[in-house]
Amino acid sequence: MTLAELQIFLGSRSNEEVIDRDLFGRRPWLFPSDETFARWRASLASALDILAADVVIVGSAATGFSLSPLKPGRPFRSEGALESERSDVDIAFVSPNLFLAAWNEIIYYDRTRRLGWDYETRVRVRQDVYWGLVSDSRFPRNTDAARMMSGVKAIARRDQPVRGHEVRCRVYRRHQDLRAYHIASLRDLRSALSAALEDVQNGQQRN
Repeated sequence: MTLAELQIFLGSRSNEEVIDRDLFGRRPWLFPSDETFARWRASLASALDILAADVVIVGSAATGFSLSPLKPGRPFRSEGALESERSDVDIAFVSPNLFLAAWNEIIYYDRTRRLGWDYETRVRVRQDVYWGLVSDSRFPRNTDAARMMSGVKAIARRDQPVRGHEVRCRVYRRHQDLRAYHIASLRDLRSALSAALEDVQNGQQRN
């Protein structure tokens, strides 16, 4: 999807309308049928003892293209000889219990000086916690929360259409946090998109 096409897609709708309809309000683009998605979603929910509604596909696997301000409009890639050539599948889990367990372990390992994070990583984790989320890559290794997440990711990748894709997960404290984070990201996308299109127009005028 080109930047101009992405701008048309966003149109004059509010960020809330785009997120609620195109990200959360329909079957993820990656899945060919409601039945396939429901079965896959239920298997993950059961593994984490949460509701199926608390398992949410986000990112380009949800829409078919990226709404990230860092890679606007990039299409989801399901083909490629190597896994590294394929897009990641991003999954959001809404679980206050798992969020708290992960955060408690991070605090414990940090206070005992066993995390080994640099300053930038610490700042990023604090920002994420403000948004009510913890990324699976931040779970301290060999902890109960990390082992649970590793098992869930294995389940997620077990069947088509996720098989062959890297899976990235985030745990959110509340659905409100999940929604607010993506609305803020879409706000950043609109700003980045406007700046990029303005640069293109200025370049055309110079030529």
